[in-house]
Amino acid sequence: MGQNRFLKVFSILFISTTIVVIAVSPFLYSQIREVLYNLNLEKNREQAERLATLISIDIENGQQSEVVLEKIQVMLETTPQSSEHFACIVEDKNKVIAHPKPSDVGKDVTGWVIRNEVEEKTFTQSAGEGVPFGGIQTRLDGSQDISYQVPISIMPWSVCVHTKLDIVDQQTYTILGQIGWIIFPTLLFLLLLCSFFLTKNPVKK
Repeated sequence: MGQNRFLKVFSILFISTTIVVIAVSPFLYSQIREVLYNLNLEKNREQAERLATLISIDIENGQQSEVVLEKIQVMLETTPQSSEHFACIVEDKNKVIAHPKPSDVGKDVTGWVIRNEVEEKTFTQSAGEGVPFGGIQTRLDGSQDISYQVPISIMPWSVCVHTKLDIVDQQTYTILGQIGWIIFPTLLFLLLLCSFFLTKNPVKK
């Protein structure tokens, strides 16, 4: 009899807790994802600013743009990068002019857009305006990156640092999984403990 009561109480508590967890999970996911998105965007901004500063110094020191661009291309090819996170240079004529993958140099970026929380700009519009701009970039094929563009002084170029948006989702699920491994055993123990005490000392009417 006591065992049946214990199982009944535990079942009620477990089901109630599960409903609460399911209800809270989307909110927790969105909060973690937003934090990770902002961290990645900020990291991209810092990297773009550093590279833009280096290029601007070379140009302002009188180096020919062709020489600077060739040096950038060599640097991008030899610096460890991946398809998930990389830097490139675009000009405001819808064209990539330096890229870790040489085959992507000359790629037409017409129609690509970047949207932040306030506005949406075409990829090359934001590059040509000479104002730093970042957000979620969408290509014509539907793929999306977290992108940040920083203009280079004198030349109509921008440094663009990209991170695959899918990485944020992967990072979010990883963190949620780690939280689950910590919380689930603790929660289960507390439910068992509560069920035991509620069964041991039932509320008297």
